[in-house]
Amino acid sequence: MSLADPVELAIFQNAVHSIAEEMGASASAHCAIAQHQERRDYSCAIFDSQARVIAMGDHMPVHLGSMPMSVQAAVAAIAFAPGDIAILNDPFAGGTHLPDITMVLPVFVPGRDQAAFYVSNRAHHADVGGTFAGSMDLQTKSFKRASGSLQ
Repeated sequence: MSLADPVELAIFQNAVHSIAEEMGASASAHCAIAQHQERRDYSCAIFDSQARVIAMGDHMPVHLGSMPMSVQAAVAAIAFAPGDIAILNDPFAGGTHLPDITMVLPVFVPGRDQAAFYVSNRAHHADVGGTFAGSMDLQTKSFKRASGSLQ
């Protein structure tokens, strides 16, 4: 087994991390929602072909801790093809709460039928439906009644 050169590994690590950071900067710059621009209530990450974390931007920690489970759930549930994207917010599939919506995009390279890697973004949305404004019915006893679940 050969060990990676520590200098090359550090260069690769920082390069990939900067991609995740740039994903977040682009999300913030192109979004007119105050939660994203002012509170940075979003997160971006890159995953390998087996849905394992490669890099995460320095965004919202609560998102980043559970995002890998959402990406794994999407990859397990969907036979992705080029152009597909999964959108989910299910707390039972790695979501934090229903207003945090996660998108998972597979990235394909020419000559391969399977995704080479995945990129993901999770962002808070002010209202995704339900019986009360803000998608926060504190008296509900039903997950389905609480707000809009994307499955």
